[in-house]
Amino acid sequence: MNEVEKEIWKLEEELTQTEMRVDVEALDRIYAADIMVTAPIGICVDKPAVMDEVRQAAGLARVKRYDKEDLRVRSYRDDTAVTSYRIQAEATFEGTEINRQFFITNVWLKREGRWQVVARHTAQPEKPAQSAAPAGK
Repeated sequence: MNEVEKEIWKLEEELTQTEMRVDVEALDRIYAADIMVTAPIGICVDKPAVMDEVRQAAGLARVKRYDKEDLRVRSYRDDTAVTSYRIQAEATFEGTEINRQFFITNVWLKREGRWQVVARHTAQPEKPAQSAAPAGK
Protein backbone atom coordinates (compact mmCIF):
# COMPACT_ATOMS: atom_id res chain seq x y z
CA MET A 1 0.00 0.00 0.00
CA ASN A 2 1.50 3.36 -1.01
CA GLU A 3 1.32 6.60 1.01
CA VAL A 4 -1.77 7.94 -0.78
CA GLU A 5 -3.62 4.66 -0.15
CA LYS A 6 -2.65 4.73 3.53
CA GLU A 7 -3.96 8.29 3.82
CA ILE A 8 -7.23 7.40 2.08
CA TRP A 9 -7.62 4.32 4.31
CA LYS A 10 -7.49 6.61 7.36
CA LEU A 11 -9.91 9.09 5.74
CA GLU A 12 -12.35 6.26 5.02
CA GLU A 13 -12.24 5.25 8.68
CA GLU A 14 -12.96 8.86 9.65
CA LEU A 15 -15.79 8.95 7.11
CA THR A 16 -17.30 5.81 8.65
CA GLN A 17 -17.30 7.38 12.12
CA THR A 18 -18.68 10.65 10.74
CA GLU A 19 -21.51 8.87 8.92
CA MET A 20 -22.30 6.75 11.97
CA ARG A 21 -22.66 9.91 14.09
CA VAL A 22 -24.55 11.64 11.25
CA ASP A 23 -22.19 14.60 11.74
CA VAL A 24 -23.62 17.21 9.35
CA GLU A 25 -20.73 19.69 9.58
CA ALA A 26 -18.03 17.04 9.07
CA LEU A 27 -19.86 15.48 6.13
CA ASP A 28 -20.26 18.93 4.58
CA ARG A 29 -16.45 19.26 4.66
CA ILE A 30 -15.79 15.73 3.35
CA TYR A 31 -18.27 15.88 0.46
CA ALA A 32 -17.03 18.16 -2.33
CA ALA A 33 -19.25 21.02 -3.51
CA ASP A 34 -19.53 19.31 -6.90
CA ILE A 35 -20.11 15.76 -5.58
CA MET A 36 -22.27 13.40 -7.64
CA VAL A 37 -24.02 10.65 -5.69
CA THR A 38 -25.78 7.76 -7.35
CA ALA A 39 -28.33 6.38 -4.91
CA PRO A 40 -29.43 2.72 -4.68
CA ILE A 41 -32.65 3.60 -6.50
CA GLY A 42 -30.62 4.75 -9.50
CA ILE A 43 -30.95 8.52 -9.33
CA CYS A 44 -27.96 10.85 -9.37
CA VAL A 45 -28.09 13.74 -6.92
CA ASP A 46 -25.94 16.77 -6.10
CA LYS A 47 -24.56 18.07 -2.82
CA PRO A 48 -27.61 20.13 -1.78
CA ALA A 49 -29.81 17.03 -2.08
CA VAL A 50 -27.29 14.88 -0.21
CA MET A 51 -26.92 17.39 2.60
CA ASP A 52 -30.72 17.80 2.90
CA GLU A 53 -30.95 14.06 3.46
CA VAL A 54 -28.06 14.15 5.97
CA ARG A 55 -29.73 16.96 7.92
CA GLN A 56 -33.02 15.05 8.00
CA ALA A 57 -31.26 11.88 9.18
CA ALA A 58 -29.37 13.79 11.87
CA GLY A 59 -32.65 14.67 13.55
CA LEU A 60 -34.54 11.44 13.03
CA ALA A 61 -32.10 8.51 12.78
CA ARG A 62 -30.40 6.58 15.56
CA VAL A 63 -27.58 4.46 14.13
CA LYS A 64 -26.92 1.26 16.06
CA ARG A 65 -24.44 -0.39 13.72
CA TYR A 66 -22.44 0.87 10.78
CA ASP A 67 -19.82 -1.74 9.97
CA LYS A 68 -17.51 -1.20 7.01
CA GLU A 69 -16.18 -4.44 5.56
CA ASP A 70 -13.87 -5.44 2.73
CA LEU A 71 -12.41 -1.94 2.23
CA ARG A 72 -10.29 -1.70 -0.91
CA VAL A 73 -8.28 1.37 -1.83
CA ARG A 74 -6.59 2.22 -5.14
CA SER A 75 -4.70 5.41 -5.87
CA TYR A 76 -4.26 7.00 -9.27
CA ARG A 77 -1.58 9.67 -9.34
CA ASP A 78 -1.05 11.67 -6.16
CA ASP A 79 -4.45 13.38 -6.15
CA THR A 80 -7.02 10.70 -7.00
CA ALA A 81 -8.14 7.52 -5.28
CA VAL A 82 -11.07 5.11 -5.45
CA THR A 83 -12.44 3.07 -2.57
CA SER A 84 -14.90 0.21 -2.55
CA TYR A 85 -16.49 -1.52 0.44
CA ARG A 86 -19.57 -3.06 1.97
CA ILE A 87 -21.55 -1.46 4.81
CA GLN A 88 -23.88 -3.32 7.16
CA ALA A 89 -26.14 -0.69 8.72
CA GLU A 90 -28.70 -0.97 11.49
CA ALA A 91 -30.66 2.07 12.58
CA THR A 92 -33.98 3.33 13.81
CA PHE A 93 -35.61 5.99 11.63
CA GLU A 94 -38.84 7.56 12.87
CA GLY A 95 -39.49 4.47 14.98
CA THR A 96 -38.87 2.02 12.13
CA GLU A 97 -36.05 -0.51 12.45
CA ILE A 98 -33.77 -0.62 9.42
CA ASN A 99 -31.22 -3.34 8.69
CA ARG A 100 -29.57 -2.98 5.30
CA GLN A 101 -26.42 -3.82 3.43
CA PHE A 102 -24.90 -1.46 0.87
CA PHE A 103 -21.99 -1.64 -1.55
CA ILE A 104 -20.28 1.74 -1.90
CA THR A 105 -17.65 3.16 -4.23
CA ASN A 106 -16.14 6.57 -3.47
CA VAL A 107 -13.91 8.69 -5.68
CA TRP A 108 -11.54 10.88 -3.65
CA LEU A 109 -9.82 13.92 -5.15
CA LYS A 110 -7.18 16.10 -3.53
CA ARG A 111 -7.68 19.78 -4.33
CA GLU A 112 -5.88 22.68 -2.72
CA GLY A 113 -4.22 20.23 -0.31
CA ARG A 114 -7.47 18.67 0.92
CA TRP A 115 -9.03 15.29 0.13
CA GLN A 116 -12.77 15.20 -0.58
CA VAL A 117 -15.26 12.71 -1.97
CA VAL A 118 -16.26 13.94 -5.45
CA ALA A 119 -18.37 10.95 -6.51
CA ARG A 120 -20.16 8.10 -4.75
CA HIS A 121 -22.12 5.15 -6.01
CA THR A 122 -24.26 3.16 -3.58
CA ALA A 123 -25.95 -0.12 -4.44
CA GLN A 124 -27.98 -2.67 -2.52
CA PRO A 125 -27.61 -6.38 -3.21
CA GLU A 126 -30.56 -8.07 -4.82
CA LYS A 127 -32.73 -9.99 -2.45
CA PRO A 128 -32.57 -13.74 -3.12
CA ALA A 129 -35.49 -15.00 -5.14
CA GLN A 130 -38.16 -16.76 -3.09
CA SER A 131 -38.65 -20.34 -4.22
CA ALA A 132 -42.31 -21.12 -4.60
CA ALA A 133 -43.67 -24.49 -3.54
CA PRO A 134 -45.49 -26.33 -6.32
CA ALA A 135 -49.25 -25.79 -6.21
CA GLY A 136 -51.21 -28.46 -4.37
CA LYS A 137 -48.28 -29.87 -2.43
